[in-house]
Amino acid sequence: MSTTAAPHAHDHAGTMSVGDFVSTYVFSKDHKIIGLQFLFSTLLWFLVGGLLALGIRWQLAYPWQDMPVIGKMLFSAEGGQISPEFYTTLFTMHATVMIFFVIIPILAGAFGNYLIPLMIGADDMAFPTLNMLSYWFMWPAFICIGLSFFAPGHGAAAGWTSYPPLSVVREAAPGSGPAQTLWLLGITFVGVSSMMGSVNYMTTIIQMRAPGMTLFRMPLTIWGMFITAILQAFALPVLTAAGFMQLMDR
Repeated sequence: MSTTAAPHAHDHAGTMSVGDFVSTYVFSKDHKIIGLQFLFSTLLWFLVGGLLALGIRWQLAYPWQDMPVIGKMLFSAEGGQISPEFYTTLFTMHATVMIFFVIIPILAGAFGNYLIPLMIGADDMAFPTLNMLSYWFMWPAFICIGLSFFAPGHGAAAGWTSYPPLSVVREAAPGSGPAQTLWLLGITFVGVSSMMGSVNYMTTIIQMRAPGMTLFRMPLTIWGMFITAILQAFALPVLTAAGFMQLMDR
């Protein structure tokens, strides 16, 4: 009886329900899974940012020449050439994607989540639920920025710094209408997500180090993450508040 029951017990243990899969790999509170979620999400946006960069480089290398293959599809009104207005959109959206959707999430979100507990001897982050929310608050930002490409103007065009009045006056540029509003919504969600992460990283590093792991025994990688979290805690509330106030102005 033991020889026949063992395989069945093994099969039962190896199966995973949909709910278990979702809680383990989708809405996970494990710092490693969250780090991988940040990593793969940002790699997809890295591809988008790279394509936008190619558009910028094409215009700089071959000004007023037709873009091959996709020029006629995207810029039929200009005869296949990138218009000056769309070039403004290109560098705005390229900088936005690379800074807010690649550099910050991949360095702080992916490597920070994966490495900090492992390198200081902690079991997990100090606030696992907040850690999970810091990733999922990026998804409204992903959606808003993605939708802005389909709005009139095909993306925001006020520069990645989004200085007023260009970013506030709706008639200032072709991308200053709904595309700019979606851009501001996306940046606001990015700010909230990064603030959640910075609080988690600082608390984890200060409170959850292994016995004997003093601050001056921490690896330099953790020091880099710690300083980054402090800078985020100071800078991102200001950025998020400015984005929210611009939304109210609009």
